[in-house]
Formats: sequence, structure tokens, C-alpha cells
Amino acid sequence: MITKFERELRHTWMIFEIEKIYEEDYQMKMIHSNSIPGLLSVQGQGMDEKSRYRYEISGKISMKVLGERESWSYFQMENFMRQFIQVLKEMDNYLLNVNCLSLNPEHIYWNDGKFYFSYCPALEQDLWEKFHELTEYFVRETNYEDKEAIYFAYELHKSSMEENYNIEEILEKILERKEAEMDRMKEDVKEMSYELEDDRILDDWAGEQELKNHVLRERLGVWGFVSRKLQRNSKE
Repeated sequence: MITKFERELRHTWMIFEIEKIYEEDYQMKMIHSNSIPGLLSVQGQGMDEKSRYRYEISGKISMKVLGERESWSYFQMENFMRQFIQVLKEMDNYLLNVNCLSLNPEHIYWNDGKFYFSYCPALEQDLWEKFHELTEYFVRETNYEDKEAIYFAYELHKSSMEENYNIEEILEKILERKEAEMDRMKEDVKEMSYELEDDRILDDWAGEQELKNHVLRERLGVWGFVSRKLQRNSKE
């Protein structure tokens, strides 16, 4: 497959050229008849026994460029995975073949917090194999100062090497572990706050006892002075 770009004054297109005779099958009709969230709008045509797919990418930047501008953080990867899984669900609702979705970072686009995927009926690939390659990309491009990002990328990659893995379950397991870790941290903070409260109570008690002792000493001092004076007066 060859990827080209066409630019005009107000529009930019990404073009896939594939050595395969173009067919206007039900998938293209489904895409044209429905606005499917998360998919780039596309027009297909045949040309010289080739298939040509034209995607509108005006105002968007590729996932590859996005990662080059700033290494992938935990938040960005989680956001991507949530949207990716939602797109797979939408495709299932419209009876679209998930193996026709390109997971090449150069073919996925981003704009204003949303990711847009390229759907190409002429693609012949295995989605799960391509997803594994995408996790390798995340491992390479993750922000190594973000510990959560490192963990997230590693877990994605490790899980994608398992046999017959489920993409949605991978994210669910990672989020469950993160939630459990957050709960443990909250318990630690809560326990620490109790310890601090106990220390504060002890400090307050100690302070109160010190104040009482101080008052007692003052009172004893005053009564001692008065007692001594009375004794002197009685002698006189």
C-alpha cells in the first residue's frame, strides 16, 4: 500500500493506493450511509486496476506527529484505548470488518482530544497482530518520567503477547489494578491521618497537662508567698 497526501487551500486528504481492483461493497455503502463516530470520512474509487481511498484529514494531526511533539503519558494512552475500544464497538454495530482498520500511527489522526481511525475495506491484515505492533510503539514512545505511563505501556505490550487475548479486557484489567492501587493509597493516607490525629491528641493532652502544671506552680507560688507573709506577721 502506498500513502499519499493531497493539499488544497482549505482541505487536506490522505490517500491509500492499493494494488487491488476496487469494489464498492456493502462496507463502503455502510460508511457512506452513516456517520460512524471515530472513523475518518472516506471516498473510494478504482483507477488503473488499483483501489484508491481518500480520507479527509483537514485540521488534524497524525498520532505519530502527536507522539513526536510530546511523549505519551498515562492519560493520553488511557484516552486512546478508551476511544479505540469504542470505535471497535461502533464497527461491530455496523457490521464492519475490524481487520480493515489501520493501526499504523501515521494513519490515525487526532484533533481536539479525539482520535480518528482509517477504515479501508481493501486492507488485508490481522487486527490483533497490528495491535501488538502498536503496543511496541507505545513502549518506545512513552514518557519515561511518567511511572504510570511506563506501567501502562508495559502491561499493554505484555498482554498483547498472550494467545487469544481480548483487547477490551486488557484495558479493564489495567484500570482495575490502578483502581485497587488508588484504594490502597487512600487507605494508607487515611491510616496516616489517624496516626497524625492520635499524635495531635497526645500533643494536645501533653500541652494541657503542661498548662495545668504551670498554673499549679503559679498558684503554689502565690500561696507560698502569702503563707510566708502571714507567718511573719503573726510572729511580729
